[in-house]
Amino acid sequence: MNHFSKLNKLLDAGEAVISIVAPVRERQNVLKFLYNTLTDHFRLSLYLWNLGEPEHFRRIECEASSREQVVLVDGFEVEAAEVTSGSGAIAALKFFQNSNTNGVFILENIPSCMQEREGVILRQLLINISSDITARKTSKFLILLVTDEVELPVSLSGLIESLELPYPDVSEIENLISTYLPTLIGATVSVDLIQSLATATTGLHTEDIKAGLRQAVLNNDGVFGSDVSLVRSLLDYKINRFRSFNLNFVPEPDVYDFGGLDNLRCFIQDAKLDFQTDARTANIPLPKGCLLVGPPGTGKTLAANVLARELGFPLVSIDTGAVVAGGVMYLKRLLNRVEACAPVVLYFDELDKLFTATTVSGEDSGSRHILGILLTWLQDKRSAVFVVATLNRLDVLPPELTRVGRFDEIFYVGFPNAFERKQIISLHAARFDERYRDGGDTRSVKPPAYRLTQQEWKILLNKTVNCTGAELARMVEKAARIAQRQASGLSLFHSGKPMVIDLPILLQQREAIVPLYVRDTDRILAIENRARGFAQPASSPDCSEYSPPIRSYWEENIGV
Repeated sequence: MNHFSKLNKLLDAGEAVISIVAPVRERQNVLKFLYNTLTDHFRLSLYLWNLGEPEHFRRIECEASSREQVVLVDGFEVEAAEVTSGSGAIAALKFFQNSNTNGVFILENIPSCMQEREGVILRQLLINISSDITARKTSKFLILLVTDEVELPVSLSGLIESLELPYPDVSEIENLISTYLPTLIGATVSVDLIQSLATATTGLHTEDIKAGLRQAVLNNDGVFGSDVSLVRSLLDYKINRFRSFNLNFVPEPDVYDFGGLDNLRCFIQDAKLDFQTDARTANIPLPKGCLLVGPPGTGKTLAANVLARELGFPLVSIDTGAVVAGGVMYLKRLLNRVEACAPVVLYFDELDKLFTATTVSGEDSGSRHILGILLTWLQDKRSAVFVVATLNRLDVLPPELTRVGRFDEIFYVGFPNAFERKQIISLHAARFDERYRDGGDTRSVKPPAYRLTQQEWKILLNKTVNCTGAELARMVEKAARIAQRQASGLSLFHSGKPMVIDLPILLQQREAIVPLYVRDTDRILAIENRARGFAQPASSPDCSEYSPPIRSYWEENIGV
């Protein structure tokens, strides 16, 4: 187990003050690792201080038999340490600074103490200590263990090297499961099941995986149930854990298709080929992702779900509001977790919200820092993480984020054309009236089955110009409710004649909807005009029989 392979090298190179960031659930494992590694490497004792006992540095020991269980024994008294966070931390740092005892001193959650009024003193003490012990080259080291997700101040982050506990890879997870799961179920586990469970738990730390296995076994009444139920239980645990980090993990999106957007469909198929083994052999770079810009309700989120399903990847969506609130450190940890889940589709909904200015000057320092993290990650990532970001206003994004190389393509997803509206209406109507399953084409239906004729389609499509896909879906759903009640004689519990969604019902529900385009024409046109210069259309021009005729200046049909 080598979670911090860089740690010994840094200490050997003279970095006497190092920060280690880990989840609180992994605290015991980190202390155990530090003890087993540093006592063997440096032959030095380890001492721990935290706000639980601000008057003491306790010496860390592990049971001699297994070296697994960490215990705290005798240590040093910290003089004049008041039981307040800032004062206690100051006393602990001063004790370390003045002590002649060689050893590795671990101070837990010092950044939290810097939120107090003595934070300036703490920062200066750390600067002095770092300079002093580096110059003297003593066998005395200071490790700042951070388990409460509070980052070091910027003034210290450039001085103190920081290491973060990495997520275990698939082989490490398989080793963990193969040794831990049999102790829970009292039976050996097949290699296939171990591989399935390991895939289901990527993106989780060791203790989370153990907790998930315990709960999965408990859900099966403590016995070894079917492989499918065990994997499903573990996936449910992972989904709930991701929600606590404001991540929505969808193992397999249940959206199968969307209407229109043929250019985007071709892009998805090309990306699918570029993820295959043949492309890796030919040194084809991994696809980066795409930006989908357009008015609300035009199908951008739906397309992201279909894209993930087509690639065969899970979908992880990030709450942009949580990123704004959590800041740079929060975003870093989310990206690390997502990369550990690769291959995966990472979905940013309303990406433009990350870069909305909130200060009087029109610039927001938090947004600039977030931008820096995103730019670096998008440029340097080598994992199979396909990024899909949707937004309404492309002009809000910084130009550095939209330049060539950050994303593979930028698509404008606008209002569906006539043929796409027919596809969307048929797609949703087929959920209720199976005669729409082939697109509502009358020629494929034997009489007396009813579907819309070509003329009826033209009437409906002319009435739905500038309606979004969401509005068309809502229109069909409301029409289905009316048709169901008519078919069952106004009874919700009696199944009568088959449901028929005909033109009059659809037109009636269309008139009941006020489209977004009508309610906010100016802003919708502004979104469209600004995006067209940067993005390629997600749909080809409509050349179908339902497309409106091209008219001349004198209102004469051209080409007829």
